[in-house]
Formats: sequence, C-alpha cells, structure tokens
Amino acid sequence: MTESLLTTAEKARNAHSRVLQAMQSPGKGGAVAAALGVSDSTVSRTKTDHLQPVLDLLYTLGFKIVQQDSRCIDAATYDFLTAKHAHVMRVAPHLIWAADE
Repeated sequence: MTESLLTTAEKARNAHSRVLQAMQSPGKGGAVAAALGVSDSTVSRTKTDHLQPVLDLLYTLGFKIVQQDSRCIDAATYDFLTAKHAHVMRVAPHLIWAADE
C-alpha cells in the first residue's frame, strides 16, 4: 500500500515502528540517552509512554519522520517527476541501460 493511501494514524504507527526498529541495535539506547543528557531509563520510558502520542501529533499536523540522509520534495514536484519518468519510459525506453552491460 502506498503511503498516500494510509490514514494519519497508520502513518504514525509505521513511523513508531521505524523509530523503535532504529533503536534496536546494541548500545543505541545508551547513545541516545548520552546525546540527550538523560538516563537510559528516561529513554526507555519515553519510548514506551510518549513516543506514539508525539508521532500521532506530528502526523496529525501534517509532518512526517524521515531519516536524516533522505531528501523530501513537495507533492507537485514528485508528481511532475513521476509523470516525466513515465513519459520517457513510453517514448524512449531505449535510453535505459542495464548496469552490467
């Protein structure tokens, strides 16, 4: 299912899962706690008690969570780029080449 078809609540739950998954690597919770200047138990409590409501708030306000190395573009630009790509694929598919050729 594409992200645009998901409800706000579903998007917030997906973001919650991604954040929790990002914190699963060993030592990550301690590193987060150190970076924030709080205890490990505070980070754990925040994940358990506060993360989902904060994500619900952000997604309700129209924000979303993405990784720092991601780049976001507005919907109109995305629509333009996907339409152009589809057009090129229809009229000039020979311009696409395989990486291993």
